[in-house]
Amino acid sequence: MKKILLVNPWIYDFAAYDLWLKPWGFLKISSILKKAGFNVYYVDTLDRHHPLIKEKIKDRSDGTGKYLIEEIKQPDVFKNIPRKYKRYGLPIKYFKKALPPEDIDFILVSSSMTYWYQGVFQAIKTLKRVYQGVPVILGGTYASLCYNHAVEESGADYVVKNKELYKLSLILGKECDFSFSNILNELIDYECYHNPAYTVLRISLGCPFNCLYCAQKLLGPGFMLKEKKSALKEIKLLYQKGIRNFAFYDDALLFNQDYISWYLEAIVKEVGQDMNFYTPNGLHAKFLSREIAKLMKKVNFVNPILSLETVNKGKEKLWHQKVTGEQLQKAISNLKEAGYKKGEYSVYLMLGAPGSNIEEVKEGVDFVHSLGGKISLSEFSPIPGTKMAENFNGIDEEPLLQNNSFFPSFALSEWKDIRSVKEKAVCLNASLRQK
Repeated sequence: MKKILLVNPWIYDFAAYDLWLKPWGFLKISSILKKAGFNVYYVDTLDRHHPLIKEKIKDRSDGTGKYLIEEIKQPDVFKNIPRKYKRYGLPIKYFKKALPPEDIDFILVSSSMTYWYQGVFQAIKTLKRVYQGVPVILGGTYASLCYNHAVEESGADYVVKNKELYKLSLILGKECDFSFSNILNELIDYECYHNPAYTVLRISLGCPFNCLYCAQKLLGPGFMLKEKKSALKEIKLLYQKGIRNFAFYDDALLFNQDYISWYLEAIVKEVGQDMNFYTPNGLHAKFLSREIAKLMKKVNFVNPILSLETVNKGKEKLWHQKVTGEQLQKAISNLKEAGYKKGEYSVYLMLGAPGSNIEEVKEGVDFVHSLGGKISLSEFSPIPGTKMAENFNGIDEEPLLQNNSFFPSFALSEWKDIRSVKEKAVCLNASLRQK
């Protein structure tokens, strides 16, 4: 039986917080490998409750919380940013202790945000020293969107894109079904986490929209739904493990209204009503009907987040065509009718997108507040391969330039206004809580 080590690496950034951050696809691959007969070991450097961590770790009621941090040398490209640069996650000394002492045949390393690649490189460098001669295979978001950079710089023996996972079978020497359909329907492998405070879910993959700022089409399939039997089985098993906080990773959770209605009704009837659901990716307001809003309230969607991005009607059509201000108003009206009060739902607005200006953002902040929603400013970062990133030079050669800390579409003279609008959003959100 061949032995495979799976490693989820650190975050290197100015700021990071565990907002239901788990490598969903990697955990599905773990299940597929186990079914194929591999002996799988798993080390997640971002597991805040890893048994080796002796420091006291606090969770919020939703299962989220702070990572352990270590301040590290700031890359030269960030020398003009007056902020501390850090490594988030398991200290390296603990990471080395967490590695299995046995002989390993293959090592798989995941990757997430493109500008977190330094954590990937550190993991590969450390693994190469411990397991000399063992092939290292790199996959995930960074590996897919910055493929050439990963091949040339990462130190991995193989780099596999999301859409070419069939190559993984060839490397491992064993036929495995790494199709998107099978990954979606396979049960998530959560055995490696000890008393997890939350889990992540998907009942669909892909998205029917083509937003100019989104890389989903570069990373995954066209829109597909999970088989109903698999969807219900998975959440039942996770519930039986004692998990009560669930975060949806779907890009278009509400798109198929019949399916989501069935799913939420099935949870009420066959699973339980003492659960909490979260939507960090944002919901499409145009699909949030009165009936679905009532079901969301019934199963306890906490602070449902809707996506608006901009109040500029021209940019609505140019950027995404997925929602209008009027559709947002209707969706929020449905949430209120279902029992949600002001301040119990949020709306994403984009900050720093090409062609936008601070006045539009301010207008959006006032609009969302007028609807009783909490304002969530989503800072733009250019993603290679997307339409919105076409005019950003150098981001392919240096993925660190994709970090949203740069505010690439605002002039330095506007940073004061940026801070001002952020502070205003915080104050308006606080005023909703007081009411």
